[in-house]
This record gives sequence, structure tokens and C-alpha cells, in this order.
Amino acid sequence: GMYSFVVFRGGTTSVATVNVTKEETWEGFNVKLQGALGAGKVYGVAYVDPGEAEKKAKICRNAGEWVDCMACMLRESDRELEIDLLDQPPVKPYRLSLKLNKKEKKKISYPNPYEREVTFELSASTEHAVLKEKSVTIPKGEKGPIILSFPPVSEPRTETIIVGLHEKDSDFTHTVKIIAAWSTD
Repeated sequence: GMYSFVVFRGGTTSVATVNVTKEETWEGFNVKLQGALGAGKVYGVAYVDPGEAEKKAKICRNAGEWVDCMACMLRESDRELEIDLLDQPPVKPYRLSLKLNKKEKKKISYPNPYEREVTFELSASTEHAVLKEKSVTIPKGEKGPIILSFPPVSEPRTETIIVGLHEKDSDFTHTVKIIAAWSTD
């Protein structure tokens, strides 16, 4: 039997339908998806498992997550599952508390979502945060450190700092949004 993924790209009208058998692989699905869209690489897809009370979107971007996505599809009585395309990785927010008049170092752990090693080239949006390394290589399924140092700040304030992690072997840029708050306590 065939199963249908109904594909959306941000809007309310579907842009494609991708038919698969229950033995479909993540790689095979990707080829069909790109064929249906006539588009290049897709970071992943998001879907909601109707069987879950929380109805939180799940992301599928590798073979491991594809197993869960297909399991969800197989539970659909109408053999249809709606999916949203993710052109870029979702933004990861972090909050950092920093002390006034003090040089501080902070470490953020960023997960590698792939089933392969990945190297990210790092960039920061401001001079108020200095990246220790210009790139980080993270083994598959592990987390890698992003180390930031903050020069002393004399007045309490909050700043949003964007750290970009650009994948060397694709056009994807992962975004870390840091809300840094300097205060006396």
C-alpha cells in the first residue's frame, strides 16, 4: 500500500504530495521530496503526531528520526500525514547571566543533529561576544562547545547576540540566539 506525505511550506496550501511505501528510507524520501519540489536540499520536515496529547511539532532530519516519522504515518487511518518543510534549522535560544565589570567566559553546547560528523564555521553578530574558535567539529549525535568571552560591561543591560554556525558541506546555517543580561547580582 501507498502512504502520502502532504507537504506544506509555511502557507496554508499544500505544495506537493510525496507517496511512499512503508519500507521507504530517509534517503529515498529525500530524493522524492526534492523531485516533487524541484528544489535543492531540505534541512528536514516537521510534523505533529496526532496520537500525542501535547501536539508539539517533531522534527525529522535523519534516518533515526525518520523511523519515528514513519511510525506516526503508519498509525494514520487515512494513510496521510501533513508535513512542514524546514529550509533552515530552527533557531536555538539561550539565556546567559553575566556579572558587571568582569570579563566572563561562557560555554554553550550545540547538538549535531546528523548521523555524520559535521564542521561548523562560527560567526558572532557583535563585538560584545568574542568566539574562542572560528570553527567547531562535532561527532555524530554529540554536542560541541561554543565558547564565548565577554569583555567587561559597566552598566546593567540586555543584549541579543546571534551566533551563526555555517555548515561547510551544505548551505545550511544554524542560528543560536543568545539573550545576554548583565546585572549586579
